[in-house]
Amino acid sequence: DRHCRAFHRLLSARTRLYTEMITTGALLHGDVARHLDFDAAEHPVALQLGGSEAPDLAACVTLARQWGYDEVNLNCGCPSERVQRGAFGACLMNEAALVADGVKAMLDAVSGQIPVTVKHRIGIDREERYSFVRDFVGTVAQAGCSVFIVHARNAWLQGLSPKENREIPPLRYELVHRLKSEFPALTIAINGGITTSQAVEEQLQHVDGVMVGR
Repeated sequence: DRHCRAFHRLLSARTRLYTEMITTGALLHGDVARHLDFDAAEHPVALQLGGSEAPDLAACVTLARQWGYDEVNLNCGCPSERVQRGAFGACLMNEAALVADGVKAMLDAVSGQIPVTVKHRIGIDREERYSFVRDFVGTVAQAGCSVFIVHARNAWLQGLSPKENREIPPLRYELVHRLKSEFPALTIAINGGITTSQAVEEQLQHVDGVMVGR
């Protein structure tokens, strides 16, 4: 939240900060100021959205531009049952064309004035083929997304809690590195299990950025 981000900005002057995931429904039917207000010191700051309906996503990215966010990030990686019931988060990796439609709707709504990025996993459940994540990225990139933040674990949609989903599925950094080699024009950032500055430096030999989530 904004208080945590203010603290993180004290730790780093340049790191891009992200909101917690905010659903499109919360913005369209709730207290917009409570969800979106932030201090200018937090820049650069990205709004992370949870949703799958293109018109709702377009309306929310318009709000993000009005409130001064530097980026809108679509969450395609959260595995919680509540998020699955809302038909967004990690289960969207099974619907790359739907994600592409949402990305295009968001970019069109703001005439490309702020970037729309996607955060996702390398696979879902027991789907471990590289081609699955490659095809997802390729499809969404064609809609105009040029930045992908990849949590280098599968999301298991059944049988694990969200906390366990951040720890139990094995990390496979090599798949994220391969994405960068096959899509050199895209910005690929890696996420998952990176806890030291040395590990960050090692990853930056292969990818464009590192996200630290905890």
